[in-house]
Amino acid sequence: MSENFLNAYRFTRQTRRELAEWLPEIAYRENISVDDVINSEAIQSILRDEKLNAPQKHKKIRDILYRMRFPEFSKLQDSWKKNAAAANPAPSRIQFTPSPNFEKKKLEIKLTIENADEARELLALLLKIDPQIWDDLLLPKKYFEN
Repeated sequence: MSENFLNAYRFTRQTRRELAEWLPEIAYRENISVDDVINSEAIQSILRDEKLNAPQKHKKIRDILYRMRFPEFSKLQDSWKKNAAAANPAPSRIQFTPSPNFEKKKLEIKLTIENADEARELLALLLKIDPQIWDDLLLPKKYFEN
């Protein structure tokens, strides 16, 4: 069934490759069949949604299956996003981006400014963030300590 599913919905080659790997792994971990994963309400409701176009459906399905395949990492990403949002003093003008997969103790900060005064204002706001919060944003160590 998984081949039929992957072919019927015309996923990209890369997504097809990922899902072909993830579906059996999810099924094994959950002790269900691949068909049960594909026929889950979460997947089927996306496929039935007439408001979504094919690329939107593909993205949503991939996201759900990614979260099922990598539940702990997904929780880490969610927690990081929540912490970043709470720490961000100006979300419409400051954007935090972590290192991909939290591989390095690194954080990219993007500022959107229209003049020098805004730059000074935003940098002053960033200076007020507690050093421990910066450490958690740079590399969320407490999530890797289990």
